[in-house]
Amino acid sequence: MPRWLTKLVKEPRVRKAAVVAGKAAAGTVTAGAGLALGLRETKRAVGAWEPLDLWQQASFELGPRPTAAPAAPSAAVARLAAIGGFTVADFQAAARRLRPVELELEEFLEQFPDVASSKAASSSRDRAAAESAMVQRWKERGYFDAKDARTGSFGRRLTSDAQGVDIGSQVPAYLLPEDGAPTVRPPAWAPGCREAAAGALQRWGCVLLRGAVAAEDVAELREALGLGTGMAARRAGEVGRWLLQKDPSVAMGRYTFGRLHCLLRGSPDFEPRAVAAHAAVAPLMHAFFRDAEAQGSRVFLSEAQLIVADPIADAQSWHLDAAAGGPALSVFLPLAAVPQDRGPQELLPGSHALHERGLSVRERCRRCLSALCATHGAVSSAASTPSGSPRDWAAGDALVLDGRLLHRALANDSLGAPIPMLVLRYDLVEAPPPGCSRRWLRFMTHLGGTLDQLFRFYSVV
Repeated sequence: MPRWLTKLVKEPRVRKAAVVAGKAAAGTVTAGAGLALGLRETKRAVGAWEPLDLWQQASFELGPRPTAAPAAPSAAVARLAAIGGFTVADFQAAARRLRPVELELEEFLEQFPDVASSKAASSSRDRAAAESAMVQRWKERGYFDAKDARTGSFGRRLTSDAQGVDIGSQVPAYLLPEDGAPTVRPPAWAPGCREAAAGALQRWGCVLLRGAVAAEDVAELREALGLGTGMAARRAGEVGRWLLQKDPSVAMGRYTFGRLHCLLRGSPDFEPRAVAAHAAVAPLMHAFFRDAEAQGSRVFLSEAQLIVADPIADAQSWHLDAAAGGPALSVFLPLAAVPQDRGPQELLPGSHALHERGLSVRERCRRCLSALCATHGAVSSAASTPSGSPRDWAAGDALVLDGRLLHRALANDSLGAPIPMLVLRYDLVEAPPPGCSRRWLRFMTHLGGTLDQLFRFYSVV
């Protein structure tokens, strides 16, 4: 041993530092081993040796669109209008203001499928009683009251001024669409599919609606938002310049490298085009907010945003969209196919339960950790099948999240075309987003990272 090293080792301070470092290393190894044993015991206790394929539980194939609008809703609305003293236009206006009249009418038609027959309707006391009760309920809840409807446009202000504010944005009706209003063809929901999707959304905080928007409607949305196709697909900066040429009031921001957020709500030119996708998810949206609306709460469209992720765009930090404690909903609609390496959404299933105010803190944590134990942590919207086969997040497949769920966009590691994403958000008027302080949002970002790393370790022990 060199003389200088021998002399250094004999120094009391060096010896003390070596002892402290040795104890720290031993403690770290012991803690890691203890954590591994604890996580393995947890895995044994819950029987989750293999990760649950979340999308077998929380994805639903929606049926093909009918070529023509069914006659039953039109006949039913006409009959209800005669009973209640309102017009078909009043019904459509209530639907545009996000009142749940369409969902309630759908459920009524499922219960009384022969309502289109006036003879059958006149001979059924139960049906007549249900009609009267539904009309009375609509009136008591003020569904036809237009006092909160937007009069005129938001105005030529920056659309960022509308952030978190109810500006009276309207959406297209999906049962009785109006001529000329931008919309997509609503998908056909199989019997029981809507309730099953709402249940999965409550359990996991996320649902994937495959085939929610048809390929033809996706192409029309791309054209309406200036995205281009094929070799002519515009990158984020080019899309931003195109939008500003059409409407200088559109506010934009880059919050992570390579990803442009364009705020379209409040733009008289682009808001109607963006919210056309509402028709694809409206039944699930109203089912999700059913309890809140029954208690007198009112839903409003709180966001209509176009996000364009260029190649080599960075991953986002973990975040949530709302933390007010009440229900909130976020819809992500890709306008191009999203493989695993092109920036899909990554989710922490069950983390929405952490902000469920109706539960105790212990129950919130139990539900969150139970879901994460089952899925072995974070899940991608483009996750492979259990057999390892790739499974892209297809264009037109709507990812619906509880707004309180921790999620993030992954990096776009490809060198291909940019990935455009349409985002719609819904909140309660009395609980606008984000519903918490910046400090709490930062804490949840750190918590998301901690849970992600913890369950990465859990998945391999």
